Amino acid sequence: MEHIVNIVGQEEGLFSAMLGEAHQHIIAGLLMRAGFPVATAPVRTGAYDLIITAYRNRASKPEEQVLLRAQCRTVEKTMKLIGGTRGGVDRQYVRPSPKEYKYTEEHNDLVIGIHKQTLDLYIVPTRFTLNWGKSVSIARLDLLKWRFDLLLNWRDDYLEQVYRELYGSR
Repeated sequence: MEHIVNIVGQEEGLFSAMLGEAHQHIIAGLLMRAGFPVATAPVRTGAYDLIITAYRNRASKPEEQVLLRAQCRTVEKTMKLIGGTRGGVDRQYVRPSPKEYKYTEEHNDLVIGIHKQTLDLYIVPTRFTLNWGKSVSIARLDLLKWRFDLLLNWRDDYLEQVYRELYGSR
């Protein structure tokens, strides 16, 4: 399939914002297609974009649901793990940005990346990223591609087990 990306030639800053918005809708649609109820966040400028109904243990206790705050990110070679910055033609770039912050569980519960070309989903619990830098390579994320099991078993013991299996001890 040919990649359909900015075929009308939108200005780069405007298109980047549109792409982020499109990817948020695609992520929501893919989660809904998998059966997870999804709502958009009430504030567009917050540290999360979506609210997802997940489960503590779907197999044995489907009535135990949990609401997760998810930040949506476009992924190519890396995925940014920071907020408080933005791009666009009217943005004055100051490095480091005084408003920049790295996501923690105070901000959101997970970061969901969507690959710009393939539309693969990377479901990344924010707690997994605590010892990572401001961004993470796609190679490291590959282990978290399409990991809906995390949303079906959102328990501390399960998440710790998965982290240890994928990345070793903390």
